Amino acid sequence: MKKYFLLIISLLICFKSTAAEIEIISDKPGDGKKIIYHSWVQIEYTGSFENGEVFDTNIGKDRPLVVQMGMKEVIPGFEQGIIGTTKGTKRKIKIPAELAYGKKGGGDVIPPNTDLIFEFEIIDVLDPHYKTINSEELIKKIDENAVALDIRLENQWENGVIKGTFQETAFNKDGKFNVYLMDKVRALAAEESQNIEIIFISHDGDTAAILGNAFAEDLGFKNVSVLKGGILQWLKEDRKLVSHKKDN
Repeated sequence: MKKYFLLIISLLICFKSTAAEIEIISDKPGDGKKIIYHSWVQIEYTGSFENGEVFDTNIGKDRPLVVQMGMKEVIPGFEQGIIGTTKGTKRKIKIPAELAYGKKGGGDVIPPNTDLIFEFEIIDVLDPHYKTINSEELIKKIDENAVALDIRLENQWENGVIKGTFQETAFNKDGKFNVYLMDKVRALAAEESQNIEIIFISHDGDTAAILGNAFAEDLGFKNVSVLKGGILQWLKEDRKLVSHKKDN
């Protein structure tokens, strides 16, 4: 389990975005739940080449495709076309090769440097297994003895931390995961173990979301939250920080 967890973390941290973008050919928006980062999505789709030849589809099969956004379970362009849509959306997109299978191609099916066409319908959307909370909710949860972890780098704590939080760096400056973090969490949780309410706080909320998702999905923690917007949002609201060197 730990090896799988670390693999997921390293893949997501090292992932680099590209300047390439998809082309939306047609779009019929749905009126259901919006798809966000780490949403679970149920999809019916058909993939074809620009000449109309179909290379893959799950239409008519027993189960739709089920994927979690942000986990690199589908090619980048397909995910780019899904994020931000809603349940019920029907969309047709063109994905440039660099957001599909690139120079290497996709085995014996997709030639190198090939643009792809995908038509899909969003059948269902489920929220991530962690919660996103705002600053007021964070304060309340800290008062209720939730374990709030500031997972930023140590030098970032020098500018101050949120009162009542614990400081435990999740990643070093090279992106290497702190393998002792999970042991620290369990020590803070004591006998409550995976039932403890835990909150992750990062610089802008993104790294906290990655870690929160891993703890909820892969490690089985049942009450995981992430501070939306992280420390940056906290400061935008003119909220105070305290020294991490003092008893806060």
